[in-house]
Amino acid sequence: MRVLFVEGKEEEALRALARELPHPYWLLEGEGLFLLQVFGASEEAASRAREVPGVKVWAFRLQDGVVYGGCGKRSATSP
Repeated sequence: MRVLFVEGKEEEALRALARELPHPYWLLEGEGLFLLQVFGASEEAASRAREVPGVKVWAFRLQDGVVYGGCGKRSATSP
């Protein structure tokens, strides 16, 4: 799976991009900047991201990962 990262300072520009794309995403907030993480991103998604003014764009292929491993114990917060 290809994962796209788009870093920028304009939250609304990143939200608008995310709404245009047909891929699941996370929008993370840091100190003074935002990071949009797009999962299963197509080349078209990467191209559209590069058109947004003032952003940096990276694309990676997912090699390994765990969405939720849990601790093996049930709790009030377990899914």
